[in-house]
Amino acid sequence: MKLSLAYSIDEEILPIMPIINGEVLKGIEIEPKKVSLDEIKFNYNNYDIFYVQLPLFLYIKNVKVISNGAYVIEKLGSEDSLTSSSSVCVESTSSTEFYLLKILLGYKGIPRKNGNCIKLVHDLDNISCLWREQCGNLPIIISLIGSTKLSDEEMSILKVVVRESASLQEKRNLIKAYSKELGLKGRDALNCFFQLCKEKNICNEISYDIL
Repeated sequence: MKLSLAYSIDEEILPIMPIINGEVLKGIEIEPKKVSLDEIKFNYNNYDIFYVQLPLFLYIKNVKVISNGAYVIEKLGSEDSLTSSSSVCVESTSSTEFYLLKILLGYKGIPRKNGNCIKLVHDLDNISCLWREQCGNLPIIISLIGSTKLSDEEMSILKVVVRESASLQEKRNLIKAYSKELGLKGRDALNCFFQLCKEKNICNEISYDIL
C-alpha cells in the first residue's frame, strides 16, 4: 500500500522516518510532502494521509486518526514576555500552538509567520505551565496522523506499522513515548484541549474517530 502524506512541520514525521526511508518494510510505503498547514486544511482530500493539527478537526469532518505517530511536546514557551496583544510567530491561525495561546492566554494579537514577532519554543515552560494548571500533568498533542480516505481496516494496518516505526525512534531517543502511543494520558490531553476550547467559546462540539 503506497500512501501520500502531507505534513507541515519537520518534527512531525520523526516517528515514521523508518517507514519513509525503507527501514521498516511491512507492506506500506509513505511518500511525504511538506506543505503549509492551510494546504492541509483546504486540500486534505488530495492526500491519502496527513498530519492533522487539533484545530483542523473544526474544519475536516469524518476524519479518522490513529493514536500512534503523533507529534507531541511536553514544553511550550515564548522567548519574550507575552501579552494578549503581542505579535507572535506562528505557522497558521489554524495551528494547535495558536489555539493554545487563545485558550490559555486569551490571545487576541496578530500572528505572523516571521519577521518582528515573538517566537514560540519547546525548551521553555511559561506557556505549558498554564496548560498543566488546567489539565494536570498531560502532554501537549500538536498533531495526529489522520485520513478521510482509508478504511478502518487500512487504518488498522497503518497503525501497526507506524507503532513499529515509532518504537524504533523511541529507542533511539528521537521521540517521546507518547509519540509511539498516546495511551490514556494522551487521549486525556486531547479531551482536555477540546473541552477548554469549548469552554472559552473558541470551538464548537468536536467529534473524531481515534484508532
